[in-house]
Amino acid sequence: MTNLEILEKLTLGKQATEEVEIKGETYTIRPLTSGELAKLQSIEKKGFTMKVGVTPQGQRKTVTTNTDVDINAGEFNEQQAEAMYTAIAWSLSVEDEEIDPNLIRQLPVGIPEDLFEKIVEISNLSDKDLTIIKTFRKE
Repeated sequence: MTNLEILEKLTLGKQATEEVEIKGETYTIRPLTSGELAKLQSIEKKGFTMKVGVTPQGQRKTVTTNTDVDINAGEFNEQQAEAMYTAIAWSLSVEDEEIDPNLIRQLPVGIPEDLFEKIVEISNLSDKDLTIIKTFRKE
């Protein structure tokens, strides 16, 4: 791809769609926007609980131990899955269609994961953007 083609693709933003084939079916996907990424990060972080101490004077205490952050593994996994399903639904929502994340939950095992991997790729996301991406990173 030439520099001009890359710049043209970037300026198209969410209008730049790609056809991907997953298990014999062709899907049209688009990259996620910055605003969508921010919302996905918020969904994913709902699995974290941070404890912050407050002095009697109302000042925040310094967080000093690992016990100041609680992670409920089950809830964290649910939030990661929610972020993935939502990302897929948004990416599949092209040409004024609005895909419901509940439809993505009903897809056979493996299809959402494969779609998400392609969406991460075309959106140029890294595991710094969303924690769930580490699951799909090929080493």
